Amino acid sequence: MTARRNAFCALLWVALALMPPRGGLAQGARGPSADPLLEGERAIAELRVEEAAAIARAALARSPTDQRVLALMGLVAFHQGEYVEAATYLERAGTAGTGGDAAALLATVVATRDLVAPMREARSADGRYRIRYSAGPDEILVPYALDTLAAADRFISEALGYRAPGPIRLELYPDAESLARVSSLTVADIARSGTIALCKWDRLMVTSPRALAHGYAWTDTISHELVHLILARATRDHAPVWVHEGIAKYLETGYRRGPEPFALDAVSASILVEAAAAQELLPFERLHPSIALLPSQRDAALAFAQVSTFVSTFHRLRGAPGLLDLVRRLAANEDARDAFAGAAGTSFNELERTWRADVRALPAPTRPRLLPRRLLAARALGGDTDADDLAEVSAEARRRLRLGDLLSGRGHPLAASHEYAAALTLAADDPVVAARFARAALGSDQATRAVAALRPVVATHPEYAPSVSLLARALEAAGHGEEARQYAHQAIRLNPFDPAPHCVLGAVGSAEERADEAARCASLGR
Repeated sequence: MTARRNAFCALLWVALALMPPRGGLAQGARGPSADPLLEGERAIAELRVEEAAAIARAALARSPTDQRVLALMGLVAFHQGEYVEAATYLERAGTAGTGGDAAALLATVVATRDLVAPMREARSADGRYRIRYSAGPDEILVPYALDTLAAADRFISEALGYRAPGPIRLELYPDAESLARVSSLTVADIARSGTIALCKWDRLMVTSPRALAHGYAWTDTISHELVHLILARATRDHAPVWVHEGIAKYLETGYRRGPEPFALDAVSASILVEAAAAQELLPFERLHPSIALLPSQRDAALAFAQVSTFVSTFHRLRGAPGLLDLVRRLAANEDARDAFAGAAGTSFNELERTWRADVRALPAPTRPRLLPRRLLAARALGGDTDADDLAEVSAEARRRLRLGDLLSGRGHPLAASHEYAAALTLAADDPVVAARFARAALGSDQATRAVAALRPVVATHPEYAPSVSLLARALEAAGHGEEARQYAHQAIRLNPFDPAPHCVLGAVGSAEERADEAARCASLGR
């Protein structure tokens, strides 16, 4: 998700307004030649960071104690990931102790400086991608993150017709509390909406998948946030939230899906179709200032489904050239609806009618259930247990699962599998139940039965990591090495801390990856 321009500009202009007027400068709007700093302030607000940096450095050489200059230098340093410098400049500019948004900005900079200080940094060979991460378990994320950044950067840059100058910075935070410390979100916002990443201040801010009970689609999330960064740069940050989120969701998996067209997952499609039938679609403007502030994860899923399918409809009509034209129009500061209409060659109302018709044409919902993202912090407090995952399963299915768990814990996998099989007949489309059955089936050398139980639930719930990981294991055991490899990669894109998919790749992966994946399998304790 992207932090919107208006919120950022409020921080910028309030911080500057709190400073004493610069001697010798006339008040009021004047062109860049009359007030070069004004152009620098505009440049940073429009994410023309390199231009702002050049203006700020020249101004600092002329006026090293000027508060506006120091404030601009602080903002430039913050955007460039130089947090110690940013805090120093902003403190010298006089923002400390002023109260209001300026003080909040300084507090965010200081919190970011302190959080990032002990982190390690990894860089791609060419230096274009820079990743900050915590030492320890999160080190395993780095090679996959670098590969994702490179692939997503190529795909997104071509799709949007703009290549960000770089370096592209990614920060991987160990938990939701860390993300809350360095953003405007609270832990409650994160838990309620399922938001675990942001693009703000010209960097990608992503929570480690180990912060969630079952991981999440963390590599797709990196790609999603990179869309925000490149789109914000390409449009000078003129695109509203709903456009940002629609394009980001539409493009986020393109780096790995190749020529396959965009398609909603089954859960999102079901939520969208049901909301449309009940006339409960969200107005696009309701997404402002952030999807993270919507009241529930279901509302967030609906919002993403709406805006991504709207962009899909537009792309179906106008193709890649239409998207490039849209970006150009947004960069020229056209109203978003006018930009869509102009790029589509029709009115916005007609485009919206076409989209609604596309939604009505979606298949009837299969009603797969939404599995909320659960923070591990909530589990530690007793708020995230297996019972939460099974809350919507029938009482009889839960009873059978409990019996199966007891038998499994006492070393009777075959007997446990019978109880899990009974639960599965009552909830055949539930990924949690299917995973329990499959684990027991694998333990009693019934890989084929495990595969049969897992395939349908992985199709409807492709982000439930335990089922995906078990399917990779079951396929390997059943002798389907190439398919096992595909699902092992999918599992790592969700939860790379699970040793099982690494072990699968260590056995049936490509020649290039076997040694590394076998080492990860061993290091993770399998």
